[in-house]
Amino acid sequence: MRRTCVVELIVDEGAERRLRQLCELSSKLWDEVNYARLRMFLERKYVDFKGTYKEFYEKYRPVIGSATVQQVLNRNNDIWRGFFRLLRLKKKGKLSPSITGASPPGSKKRNKPRMLWAVLRKDQYKIDSDRIILMGLGAIGWIEVGYKGLIRLRSERGELRICYDVDRGNGMPTYRSRSPRRLLGKDGNRCRNSRRVI
Repeated sequence: MRRTCVVELIVDEGAERRLRQLCELSSKLWDEVNYARLRMFLERKYVDFKGTYKEFYEKYRPVIGSATVQQVLNRNNDIWRGFFRLLRLKKKGKLSPSITGASPPGSKKRNKPRMLWAVLRKDQYKIDSDRIILMGLGAIGWIEVGYKGLIRLRSERGELRICYDVDRGNGMPTYRSRSPRRLLGKDGNRCRNSRRVI
């Protein structure tokens, strides 16, 4: 079973600028690939996954790194495939009664400032005692940040999701990192409720 651990990242001015740039570029990649696929779907009811994947991979790989681009594109692929699965179920009449319809995946913007986020593969970050080191980020390089909260983890680590909170009251951005791993309690046993928000 996969668990989630949520912590708040503590960043200095230089790290904040680079982390925000990473999140902006990841969100922009999502919006661009999603818009291209949406246009294809609306024009001809078919989406060229391989073609759009290759096009945007080559465009963003030098900027945010190949692994980060792969994570964003794979996540977009999964969402679109889920949408097509719902359409097939609807056509067969097997759609759950609780689902009223299926609509194509949307933008992360939706008439307000773009949601800033990034997803990193498990080999793109390292957790040191009180630091998280993000690596393999293309032209951005690597970023070292502190964190506030407890990470008691055992087992294989998973992806890291970073969300930039622009609505934070005191002006300091909040990044939430999510790592699907096992969380241990003080006694060394797995916690029942492993989602902790600090």
